[in-house]
Amino acid sequence: MSIILFRRKKMIGFTLIEVLIVIAIIGILSRIAVPAYQHMMASNRMSSLASDFNLSLTLARSEALKRNTTISLCKSSTTADAVPVCDADKSVAGSNVGWGSGWLIFVDTDGDGVRAATEELIQVSSAALDTAAQGSLVPSNGVESITFGVTGQSFAAVNFVINAPDAFPSLSRAVCVSIGGRSRVGKSPDCPKGN
Repeated sequence: MSIILFRRKKMIGFTLIEVLIVIAIIGILSRIAVPAYQHMMASNRMSSLASDFNLSLTLARSEALKRNTTISLCKSSTTADAVPVCDADKSVAGSNVGWGSGWLIFVDTDGDGVRAATEELIQVSSAALDTAAQGSLVPSNGVESITFGVTGQSFAAVNFVINAPDAFPSLSRAVCVSIGGRSRVGKSPDCPKGN
């Protein structure tokens, strides 16, 4: 009489229960991680826009002082064109991105705040925002250009509000330009005191 032994082969793989548990854990983690990631991205976008715009204002003012001439900064959605021009469209929060479409710094020989094709470009800043849902950069008094005279003064205080997306209103920033031409960044839609 012979004895036949059957050996069980060890199965390699996952059971359906194990796969469902892993999927449930991934779902829970993504519900936590995705909003935090979106908040971080919006925060970085608003901070970067505020910093870039403030640096451009500072550059325009310093160029006016250095060159002893009038330098202007204007909103432009044609920054990718061979000959970019200033926009006359009004910046409206919630309707468009305003200055978030881009801006130009140029030598404003006629002092009108609008770039002629013959006026020298100093800096071209391309669009920082694509849609109004991403936010907007809107001046408080509706100006579409700001001019710095030979003394570096802007002769008008302007508060630029950087509106964050609706889901993250606490991320809004402000870039404040004093009459003397100095600019600074604030954390809320209101400019810091002393402007």
